[in-house]
Amino acid sequence: MSARSAAPRALVAGLVALLMTVGAFAGPLGGKAQADSAPLDPADPATPTTVTADALPTVQINGVVWSQVVVGDTVYAAGQFTHARPAGAPAGSQETARNNLLAYDIRTGELISSFAPDLNAQALVVAASPDGSRIYVGGDFSQADGEPRNRIAAYSTSTGQLIPDFRPNVSSRVGAIATAGSTVYIGGTFTAVGSVSRHRLAALSAADGALLPWNPIPGTGPVLNRDGNTGTSDVVRALVVTGGGSQVVAGGHFDTLNGVKATGVGALDAVTGETRPFAINQLITNQGTNGAVTGLSTDGTNVYGTAYDYYGPGNLEGGFSAKADGGAVNWINECHGDTYSSHPLGGALYVAGHPHVCSNIGGYHEHEPRIHRYATAVSLAPTGTVGTDTLCGSRVTPDGTIVHKSESSYPCSGTLLQGKPAPSLLTWFPTMAMGSYTGQYQSGWSVAGNEQYVVYGGEFPRVNGTGQQGLVRYALPTSAPNRVGPAAGALAASVDSPLGGMVRVGWSTTNDRDNEHLIYRVYRDGDNANPVHETARSSLWWSPQPLDFVDLGVPAGAHTYRVSAVDPLGNRANSPWMPVEVTEGDIVQRSYSDAVRHDGAAHYWPLGESSGATAYDYAARGDLAVRAGLLGATPDMGEEGAIVDDPDTAFRFRGMTSDSNLGHLSTQTAVAGPQTFTVEAWFRTTSTAGGKIIGFGSSATGNSGSYDRHVYMDTAGQLNFGVYPGARLVVTSPSAYNDGQWHHVAASLSPAGMALHVDGVLVGSRTDTTSAAAYTGYWRVGGDTSWSGAAYFDGLIDEVAVYPTALTPDQVANHHSLGSTGTAINLVPTADFTAATEDLTAALDATGSIDPDGSITSHEWDFGDGSIGTGATVEHVYAAAGTYTVTLTVTDDHGATAQTSTPVTVTDPPNAEPVAAFTAAVEGLSVSLDGSGSSDADGSIASYGWDFGDGATGAGATASHTYAAAGTYTVTLTVTDGEGATGTATESVTVTAGEEPVDPVEPVDPAALVVDTFDRTVTGGLGTADVGGDWTVQFGAARQSVSPGAATVNLAAAGNNTGSFLGGVSHADVDVRASLVVDQAPTGGGTFVYIAARRVSETELYRARLRFLTDGTVRLAVTRLSGSFSETVIGGEVLVPGASSAAGTALNVRLQLQGAGTTELAATVWAQGAAEPATPTLTRTDSTPSLQAPGGVGLSAYLSGSATSPVAIRFTALSVQAIG
Repeated sequence: MSARSAAPRALVAGLVALLMTVGAFAGPLGGKAQADSAPLDPADPATPTTVTADALPTVQINGVVWSQVVVGDTVYAAGQFTHARPAGAPAGSQETARNNLLAYDIRTGELISSFAPDLNAQALVVAASPDGSRIYVGGDFSQADGEPRNRIAAYSTSTGQLIPDFRPNVSSRVGAIATAGSTVYIGGTFTAVGSVSRHRLAALSAADGALLPWNPIPGTGPVLNRDGNTGTSDVVRALVVTGGGSQVVAGGHFDTLNGVKATGVGALDAVTGETRPFAINQLITNQGTNGAVTGLSTDGTNVYGTAYDYYGPGNLEGGFSAKADGGAVNWINECHGDTYSSHPLGGALYVAGHPHVCSNIGGYHEHEPRIHRYATAVSLAPTGTVGTDTLCGSRVTPDGTIVHKSESSYPCSGTLLQGKPAPSLLTWFPTMAMGSYTGQYQSGWSVAGNEQYVVYGGEFPRVNGTGQQGLVRYALPTSAPNRVGPAAGALAASVDSPLGGMVRVGWSTTNDRDNEHLIYRVYRDGDNANPVHETARSSLWWSPQPLDFVDLGVPAGAHTYRVSAVDPLGNRANSPWMPVEVTEGDIVQRSYSDAVRHDGAAHYWPLGESSGATAYDYAARGDLAVRAGLLGATPDMGEEGAIVDDPDTAFRFRGMTSDSNLGHLSTQTAVAGPQTFTVEAWFRTTSTAGGKIIGFGSSATGNSGSYDRHVYMDTAGQLNFGVYPGARLVVTSPSAYNDGQWHHVAASLSPAGMALHVDGVLVGSRTDTTSAAAYTGYWRVGGDTSWSGAAYFDGLIDEVAVYPTALTPDQVANHHSLGSTGTAINLVPTADFTAATEDLTAALDATGSIDPDGSITSHEWDFGDGSIGTGATVEHVYAAAGTYTVTLTVTDDHGATAQTSTPVTVTDPPNAEPVAAFTAAVEGLSVSLDGSGSSDADGSIASYGWDFGDGATGAGATASHTYAAAGTYTVTLTVTDGEGATGTATESVTVTAGEEPVDPVEPVDPAALVVDTFDRTVTGGLGTADVGGDWTVQFGAARQSVSPGAATVNLAAAGNNTGSFLGGVSHADVDVRASLVVDQAPTGGGTFVYIAARRVSETELYRARLRFLTDGTVRLAVTRLSGSFSETVIGGEVLVPGASSAAGTALNVRLQLQGAGTTELAATVWAQGAAEPATPTLTRTDSTPSLQAPGGVGLSAYLSGSATSPVAIRFTALSVQAIG
């Protein structure tokens, strides 16, 4: 549920802006890694690389963008606006008229001037055809470019012109469009298409807009709701096509599809319209006027949905990922706040909406006042589970009980979504401002993109604090400026010098809009090149963490300090230089305190003060306040300390009387109790009363109501370590320690459990808990409420520390040895290595081995086959395949060793596939082939097999073959080596029948209008025909050339087109013959070749159109241009029998036109070398007035906008003769 609005007012009639907030949410879940534009591990599905938060300059609009689609490098944006203006231009300036639809270049953000449609009302959705050749736009309009277009229109992406033959008559709003093949699926509020009933869903022919039989029916359901929002709805809001065009997934306000329960989202057969299973619709409850699935996107394998609910029956705000086949749940995005649109890119899903709390998936908690993040991203991979703060929804339970959503049950427990897989919230938080144009006070409504960019559209006025209205681009780091850095304003730093020679610098982690992991550096006295401290920390905007640095041994005098935060791209935020005055001090570096600080103490209180009301923190700024007890009694200071040969002193605590305590120490600022920690102290006592040495409690003074994470002595003198994860869990030492001697205690909680060490030895542990109570509180030393014995300790306490980690047994033992003997133990090194194998070779790397207190001096290897080696990295080649146990032994600089063993498997090299190669020599209809150049790197060729491309085969290293007819044939050589591996090579060969022509350009009489054998050399055009005059380039001169025997048009990039015509030929009734060869198989939307006649002008002509498609077919149509570049297919397209779109396809084309008033058109296509068919491939008639006149002839070609490979077309002959 959202703070301002639920669904677009433009999309759901009668919906009012939302002005309420509901509920309370628990704090954030712990422990999830966040990804960003430079994650620590980009290969981890939980932390994919995101686009950066740099808001790239983009054309602006003066209203709202509801929908976007990207075709190649062009973004089409649909909405409600009247003008566009450049990036950076203030509202009302430098405006260009654009009525509700525009296009811009995704690489530059600049408006495309050649695309200037005019819709007379708002557009709500825009989608592209599968081949990218056109876009479809839907909405509330009734006119497009001044022509009648009721709610839907189509535009050519190559010309920018309205498609004239696509003009369905839809009764009311079209709010969703999806396409597959030659079908356009639409959804919305309509009830009819033309005079035929269609309820919210329909399918149209892409060719002419004709209504298709597809007729699924969404329906309403019971709206179970205590809040009075009982309105039902079956409006469709979103559509996507999946399953290679076999399935349509619909989203919206409905509860059923074809009478089958399908709440909010469902799958339909793309041909019959029958309902298919889609499991997630049995889980979510969003339906009715006040709840819906608002948007759908897909990557082909999965469907991503966005949703909202406004006090309706819904249980989902945020979104979902479901399998496209069957709808099984991949994950639930349980960020609360209406969401409208999503787009997957590179392992991340980008979302437009206004989520205000994401703690249920490990993200940010609810704030007061509420904070909305209008652009967010989550991982495509599930990484966790949904927490307990889910929306209840309203539903009927299996026993028939109606369960309502209400204030009292928001959040609630036991809902359908709890425990479901959840994605990670990624660290990508551009600041998109709320807009007011729609009156719904939203920001982004739409998100789309391509392989490099993500684009948002909406009503936002600013992005990242800079004016950028309605449209904005973001790019992957390789295409972005990467200038968004840490926020300087959040880097709150301060400095103090509580003791002579000591300076403490404290600050809070800041945040970066697109990087979680920041490096913090502390600089001193104006030296910006050499930091005195550096640390890396996770830095999230909703969870600032305090950081500290203590600088010891600082000379007396005036000093300055600065804190800097740096992101992985080098962007920096600096605090001001902060002055501090340091007095003379006698702080000396001690081996014990050095070890405590080296091992990462978060707080370290040596307790060496001799007077005063503070025990200073030598690791941070969490000083302990001396708290008075009965009659102002406080602990005594300056007592003999625990550390041998160390003059530093200790505190004596007096325990308690029957009436009250006699003083303790506690920190002064409440913090969240850690779930992983070590508490450490030295103590000495002879008391039999017991007492708390150190612990965590909810109060700084008096006795705490909540308390755990404590070490306390019982009346028997035994030590106890306890935590409270809902019950008292305690580890107790077997021995007593109230013997009047100094003892060292360290107690840890971690994911491994609880551990209690005394005097360097583990004396107790348990693994049945990994957590403590969750509350905020204070660290207390010397006393607090306890579970056994006295609450307050009677004895000496010294050298207290708290660590954010569980100290290792070696670290604990080392601290005890340093404190009791003054000598450090030699910590044993850790042996570790990785193994990478390739065939019989193993590459071994032991650089991951470490020595915590020194260095490793040797690495010794036993390879497991009787041989040995030395060195941190080695390679070893085994004599035979198998699994060998490799053992690494490392030795440190004090002679301690460590060893580890790992099985390593090596294999024989795989048999290399042979390489096939051959040459071909053609003479007439015969070809001689030589495959002796084929090779096998690890053996010899055993056999050669030939496929001549006409059904005949052969064998041997050399072969010859005579074809029955001229043409181009694909010859394939397959070679096989001695172990059965094969390699193939293919080549196209063209054979001719000698002197007798077999191509379609038959001998022409002297009265021929055009004869061109292209027997010349020309670049930048086609030159002059043998008969017919000069060729005139219409467009794409650089793509045209002639070399003896062929005119070649090169289509090097998607969307390329080129063509030329003979303007000196003007005739009405003509017989046009052409021969052509296409050198490559088609990709994307295919390759288009045109033979034109009656070319009255560049926008008035007839032509034969050949489409070479990726399904291997060639399709033929006759088309016309009549006053614009929008092409009209006359009578439909047909399949060319026997023709293939494979590389090297050679075809003959014949186009015949005759008649006045009504023109008869006949087109014939057949393979070169074959006989011309007796009847034309197709015949058509047309009476377009402007084309009942003489005109010229021409040749042209076009490569679809979605193609991925270049194509060249060679025209080898052209002739034109008059008919009659």
